[in-house]
Parts: sequence; C-alpha cells; structure tokens
Amino acid sequence: MIIALSAAVLLWSFFQAPVTCGAPVRGRVDGCRNNATGILMGCHIHQHRWQKLKLLIVRRRVREFCSGLFSDGKAALVTLAAAGSFLSGPVALIPGVAV
Repeated sequence: MIIALSAAVLLWSFFQAPVTCGAPVRGRVDGCRNNATGILMGCHIHQHRWQKLKLLIVRRRVREFCSGLFSDGKAALVTLAAAGSFLSGPVALIPGVAV
C-alpha cells in the first residue's frame, strides 16, 4: 500500500502539481511565469513543454532545471513531496532500512 501511494504522489508531483512554468524565455531572467502542471511539464504553450523536458535531456542544462526546482514556495513544496515519496518507496521495500 505504501509503495502504491508513494508512486501516486511521485507521479502527481511530476505531472499534475500546480507550479509555475519557468521555461527559458527571451528577455526574462526568471523564465516563464505562467501556471504549469507538474515539475516536468510546462504551461499551456506547447513549446515550453518541450523546453522543460529538453533541460533534463541535454546534459549541460540539467543544472538550470535543478535550480528551478526550488525557485519559489510552490515549487519547493512539490519538489520535497516528490523526494519524500521517492525515498519512502525503498524504505517500505527493504526491511531494516527504517530505523
């Protein structure tokens, strides 16, 4: 049950959580400020979805993606929820890990 709930929270964080887009935009240092769904997805602009996924694929741009994970309060909360659910899965599977 814990593994299923952990996976559900992780998927929600990646694809449905309400955060700001943050895709790179010309003329703005902080990126796009539109509402987005999930850490990995962009806003309603189709090109921004590809730009955020491209940040993960291109090795030199991963740092830029990771810096956006804690850019504001909403993004930080969703990032911590995803990390917590990711860590709770192995703890539930491996006996003796949770002390």
